[in-house]
Amino acid sequence: MEFVIIGSGSGALQAHRGPSGYVLNLKDETFLLDGGTGTVKKCLEADISYKEIDKIFYTHLHPDHTIDLVPFLFATKHTPDFIRTKPLEIYGPVGFRDFYEKFTSLYGTGITDVDYDITVRELDDIRKTFDNWSLETGLMRHAHNAIGYRFESEGKALVYSGDTDYCEGIVRLAQNADVLILECSFPDDMKVGGHLTPSEAGRIATEANV
Repeated sequence: MEFVIIGSGSGALQAHRGPSGYVLNLKDETFLLDGGTGTVKKCLEADISYKEIDKIFYTHLHPDHTIDLVPFLFATKHTPDFIRTKPLEIYGPVGFRDFYEKFTSLYGTGITDVDYDITVRELDDIRKTFDNWSLETGLMRHAHNAIGYRFESEGKALVYSGDTDYCEGIVRLAQNADVLILECSFPDDMKVGGHLTPSEAGRIATEANV
């Protein structure tokens, strides 16, 4: 299991730091976790091609986590001498399918008329086992039915919260994880609902035994 930080910033754009975007490499598959502004380009800078992505997992619908879905689909379709044939699975919270259909409809067949299968799946609070890995999700305290993800493979567990406030959902999901990726948008003296402070992130890690 390999985890690559592509962007760890927020919706307040910075020249040196992009919004949320991460790549998780398992034994036989490559996953993209969220994809804010510039994620596809920054993946290429990290020597990770959008051509390699097998599945995309979105935590919620805010643009600093989803906006690069269109550049991803557009580049996948229009790159010369590249025809994607392997299917693409896109996961998101309840409501994501409607978001996907409306978002992609703005561009019509320019991004959706493709030679491979795209499957969009909505998740809420589930656990699912695949061939070489398992997925567990939990409801977070943010917006748009936000969810966090727990990936387990080869005896290791990685948990990604996406945006969230302190909640039992992330404490439960993160129990005894080997790696926990939490958002932390504001310092302790600037608490904003729906987001974590450093103290709250530390509390979650302690309670989850991470």
